[in-house]
Amino acid sequence: MNKLNTLLLVLALASGLAVVTVQERSREYYSALNRAQQEETTLEDDFSRLKLEQAKLANHQLIQQAATQQRLQPPDLAQTKMLTE
Repeated sequence: MNKLNTLLLVLALASGLAVVTVQERSREYYSALNRAQQEETTLEDDFSRLKLEQAKLANHQLIQQAATQQRLQPPDLAQTKMLTE
């Protein structure tokens, strides 16, 4: 009977240790998930901001103004060459 009680005590302690270990891992995974979700939100915000900035910079009037300020003009037919394979 004494051996059985010792075995049950060891099994109970091992079981308790396993529960604590699993809970600690669960907390670590939850923290990692929260950090990843915050990073995802930040990246989505940056992506939205960059798409808006790209749309602004692709505005035809803005491009025309910049070309005029820099005295740029489209190439004429004499400056254009057609390449064939």
